[in-house]
Amino acid sequence: MGGLPRTVVTATALVIVALVVPFAGAHGPMGGTENVELTLPADGSGTATRAPMPASSTTGTIAVKAQSSDDGFFDTLTTVLTNKPSFGARAVSCVLLYAVLVNGDYQDFTNFKETSHDLDDLFLHICIQLALSLSQNGAARDAAAAATTATCGMRSAAVPVTITKTASGYQAVVNAPPHAAKLPGIRVSCTHTATGLKITEKSRKRGGKLSRATGPILGVGFSSRSRSSGKLKIALGVR
Repeated sequence: MGGLPRTVVTATALVIVALVVPFAGAHGPMGGTENVELTLPADGSGTATRAPMPASSTTGTIAVKAQSSDDGFFDTLTTVLTNKPSFGARAVSCVLLYAVLVNGDYQDFTNFKETSHDLDDLFLHICIQLALSLSQNGAARDAAAAATTATCGMRSAAVPVTITKTASGYQAVVNAPPHAAKLPGIRVSCTHTATGLKITEKSRKRGGKLSRATGPILGVGFSSRSRSSGKLKIALGVR
């Protein structure tokens, strides 16, 4: 299968190198909630997805609790949400949520390559790597303010991407400057809780089916800038 038309990937600011931590999920569409544990190494990242959701689902919820020997571990986390439509879709959208605020400056050029046997994971990894290319200036200055803000920070950007089918899965190549992104197809609300984050995803289209906006798999990616490892307890739910 040849290269696809150039695809737009939207994302938001901040992150570190990707390390995939797979986990088991039930097979076939199902509602309700799946609980997952994800271990992030120091200065590492990982992804989590749940079983295919029923086509009738309209809402996705993600609850995150963090545990680490580093008291500031949670404040270094960046959370990536992404649309995962069909292989031939022209646009893939991502939203990055972060506890520590960053400015909106972009580097002039973004150049990286990602491969994965799974298209859903590939989209999440593209978002993580794209976020790496965005400026982190001002993060330390704004850390205290972010810690006291109930609403999570969000920032979006876009970059052209070429995705090809390979013998072992998929490959994405990014070789272009990022730019300001249009609103993604999902509507996201995110708040800090006493122990972590609570995230809700819906289609931007009122009453729209979630799978039309995100694809059939609910997924989330995380990146940590902490010098210590940490564990995340993640509840992925659809209804």
